[in-house]
Amino acid sequence: MQVMEEEFQFLLCQGCRKEPRNPKLLSCLHTLCTDCLEENKPVGQCPICQAPIPQVSGIPDQDNLLFANLQAKLSTYQKIVSSSDLVCDRCNDLAEFWCSECEEFFCIRCFEAHQWFSKKKSHETRKVRELKAESAKQFLEGARKSRILFCSNPTHNDQNYITSSIYCRGCLKPLCCSCALLDSEHSKLYCNIQTEIERRQEELGSLSEELKRKKAHFEDVYKSLKGKADHMDQVRTENQELIRKRVEHMVKLIREKEQELLEMVDRQHRLGNEDLEGKLKQMEAVLKRMGAGEQLVEKMHLYASDQEVMDMHPFIKESLEELMKLQPLAVGASVQAGDFAECKAKLQALFERVTGERDAASCAAPAAPVTEVSSAKDWPGEFTQLRTREQHLVPMLTGNIQETHLGMAPPGKRKPGQAEKAIQTPPKVLKLESQPEVLERTPSKCDQGLLDWDLQPGPSTSTPSRNCGGAPAARGAVLSQELGNAHSEPGDQEDSSIVISSSEDTDEDTVLSSVLEGSKDSSSYLQFEWESSAPGSGVVASAGFGGSTLVFFDMKVNKDTQMITQLAAANGENSFKAVIQTPESVLSLISQGVSLETGLEHFLCYLRSVPKPILVVYNFWTSELTVLFKALDSFAKKWDFCTTVCGYLDTLPLIKEKIPTFGLYKMKNLVRMYLQKPLNDSSALASAKALRDLCKLLEIHTDPDPRPVLSHCNLESYTSLQPLLQEKLLTRSAAKTLAMRSMVLCELQES
Repeated sequence: MQVMEEEFQFLLCQGCRKEPRNPKLLSCLHTLCTDCLEENKPVGQCPICQAPIPQVSGIPDQDNLLFANLQAKLSTYQKIVSSSDLVCDRCNDLAEFWCSECEEFFCIRCFEAHQWFSKKKSHETRKVRELKAESAKQFLEGARKSRILFCSNPTHNDQNYITSSIYCRGCLKPLCCSCALLDSEHSKLYCNIQTEIERRQEELGSLSEELKRKKAHFEDVYKSLKGKADHMDQVRTENQELIRKRVEHMVKLIREKEQELLEMVDRQHRLGNEDLEGKLKQMEAVLKRMGAGEQLVEKMHLYASDQEVMDMHPFIKESLEELMKLQPLAVGASVQAGDFAECKAKLQALFERVTGERDAASCAAPAAPVTEVSSAKDWPGEFTQLRTREQHLVPMLTGNIQETHLGMAPPGKRKPGQAEKAIQTPPKVLKLESQPEVLERTPSKCDQGLLDWDLQPGPSTSTPSRNCGGAPAARGAVLSQELGNAHSEPGDQEDSSIVISSSEDTDEDTVLSSVLEGSKDSSSYLQFEWESSAPGSGVVASAGFGGSTLVFFDMKVNKDTQMITQLAAANGENSFKAVIQTPESVLSLISQGVSLETGLEHFLCYLRSVPKPILVVYNFWTSELTVLFKALDSFAKKWDFCTTVCGYLDTLPLIKEKIPTFGLYKMKNLVRMYLQKPLNDSSALASAKALRDLCKLLEIHTDPDPRPVLSHCNLESYTSLQPLLQEKLLTRSAAKTLAMRSMVLCELQES
């Protein structure tokens, strides 16, 4: 029956959803038929929840007796309901009674005999016509053998022995009276069987209540996880939609640019074609005149009489002489077929903005140098990328650049108190093609592709800035002129920045910048005089280093891999930061940073732009500087570094002398105490600036005693002693002492 089937769907196999044959109960409380368990792959796991099955065969030993008995009773009920002529199981006469205990049908005569023999056994017998009127649920409830239990002894079951309400808690079995009398050892452990049944029902009920509470907790966790999964799906959908919209927008812009370029090609072709058509007509007319003259002379030679020759010769000669005066080369020189150089240049610029690559074969840029200045409003953010037309690194300048930072003032000497006129420019993208001789340089050189930019707004008596590139002066003059012509409103206040970008990198990849923060104090100079004792100059005096510049330096090193992740330096209001690629960022979808070699190249270029730089570090005797020295040596840049940097200044001893009672000398604690702000110790640039501000606040530059500047020999010595420190063969204080004496490892081994 359909209603019965819907009500008792729980009896079906939970795997195949069919009526189970010999249903098995798993330890996870799922019920499966033997067919599903035999076909289950992998063997030893529940196919529904993947819970392990302890049996080696993959088929549990426990039968689901409840489901098996209910199925048998439902089959009997369906037989009663569907059949109109039920026969007695003993004499085959018409059946009118059914015994739920014997599970047999009886006629009237057999029913009387059954009642006489089973009157002491409390068998419950019901009429068939009453059973037909009941529902399946009522039939199953009435067929429950609630008060009849067989003795656990199998021989007694065969003899139809039943218990007399006795349960042994020692044997954990129901017993008949005979077994109870024979087992005198457990007589004190006997109890009423109904008491045990009620106890077990209560135990199962309490477990069910605890399970409900735990299930509610699991449902909450499930809902939370489901919510997160839905949120992730939503975020994915939103990002997919955003990507589609952005890509469609970019494609639309590219299509518009395509249409613009095609129209430009058509326009140039039309103009050139009109010019060529005029020239062609002229040439055709000349050729026709020449052909006519040639034909006329030929015919006169064949057919003209002497009189005709004498009469026509002057006119024909004059005409032929006019034709002879025409020069085809002169006509060809005035005809120049267009090579669409402007269109190719714009196509190349578009190609580089979108892909960041060069395709010299398909869209080669013109050979002549081109300087293109485009406003940021002409392109959306996706296309305002700093791309170059050179094969190697070419700088890009964006943002507002102050006039003093680019050295746009006349070369005349300026007075120290003279106010600098700050000229801020709106954001522009300047694309520069270098001269052919620049393109022929080795790409690893620091001067390749770098602008000669002046980072010293100080007085003209200071040391001239070194430019890393040695690029033609005309290019710098054009750049200064372009920037000088663009004036912004006086109220605009933005930090100016120089972003150095490589054509091989995308704008997400290139995180290498030299930040020129706009100084609000016109008297603040990037160069510090060591002999100066003016308050607030931020310089530690030291003999023998006149005209040197303090560069506050910090770097971040991965403790596990000992790889450099950040380089940063701050010189007055001028700062530099390089984010180095790591293996994790290279494998990510959006790579961040530049290679270590590129970062070191630009760090050296930054240092060369500062006159006689001295690196100011918080603690010289940490392992970070040794890692930097090894990295420079591995890329063959240590010589350039040593010839550029004059030395190192360790600020930790100076700070300890200024505040001897501070206690724990950690950078984070010092910044929190004296600068009244937290330190972002994950940023090298923030640490370098914090060290600069801390030295200025503590006025360590006012100390009249000269402070020694550590040399590269000290750092070389300390770097060579690192293996002994790592193997704990040398203490840090001993290594420091040896490094101060410039003792290297090879000298110790020889001694």
